[in-house]
Amino acid sequence: MENAHRFIMPKAYYALRLDTFSMEIHQHERFEIMYVVKGSCVVEVEGEPIHLSSNQFIFLNEQVPHRLCIQNKENNIVLNYEFGFVKDEKATDFTSLIKVYPSLARLLERSFRYYYCQDIGKMEYALKDLIAELEHGRKDAYLLDILFQRMLIELSRCMELRNSVTGIAYVKRAVEYIRGHYDENLKVTDIAGKVGINKSYLQILFKKTLGSGIMAYVNQYRMERASFLLRNSNMSIIDIAFEVGYNSRQHFGYTFEKHFHISPGEYRKMNGQSIQANTGEGQKQVECGDIYNVSDDGYI
Repeated sequence: MENAHRFIMPKAYYALRLDTFSMEIHQHERFEIMYVVKGSCVVEVEGEPIHLSSNQFIFLNEQVPHRLCIQNKENNIVLNYEFGFVKDEKATDFTSLIKVYPSLARLLERSFRYYYCQDIGKMEYALKDLIAELEHGRKDAYLLDILFQRMLIELSRCMELRNSVTGIAYVKRAVEYIRGHYDENLKVTDIAGKVGINKSYLQILFKKTLGSGIMAYVNQYRMERASFLLRNSNMSIIDIAFEVGYNSRQHFGYTFEKHFHISPGEYRKMNGQSIQANTGEGQKQVECGDIYNVSDDGYI
């Protein structure tokens, strides 16, 4: 590691109450953390809008184009802290910190651009204490170094937890909600709200855990339910469409054919069974419970 990549120190910081705010897109040679204590905001990163609400934050690597935008006219409170590498040996020794908290080594990876996260630890308190000490203009370098390292440790914990069982738990709760409400007009915002995290963060977790986006999973699950009903019930195609969450036969038919490369009617002819309401001896009668309690193997 080069000498310039061994020591780090603060470059800028603030704690602001804002109703509305918009900055120009910019980038700089330092790392930046924006933490929403109260309210909400949008951080545009490399052209992508990232929505943050209370107790969520975004970490930006060096030279990443971004801007902060607040338009909700609320009493928003945002903490900002920026730091970078220096050659000053009196600054915080980053090399020693990495040895204990190896996840921080990602800050040195050029491919690591940014991430946003729900604060599931004490990141807010660490930032508040650090910024408060700096704003008071105190010169206790030893205390400032301790507070700075504490903040980096909390950052490391968030980075580790994001990819651990905590993230998987969020995905599982989202999947459970989707399975219980797939017949409704589901939206990513609503699903994320029920889970209790930011919708953009949930999207990332979904792609990492299941390999698909949220709505792609919803459609996949709906198609599996629809194909089961086509094979094992005498429900009309329009009724099946409504049953699995589509508001028109046309939309359902288009989605089904895109997924299975065959129309619902043709699928039924090839795979369906003729099931009577009152079956005779030797025939199995399909009850409602059989349809809705089908095994969910293959899903979380």
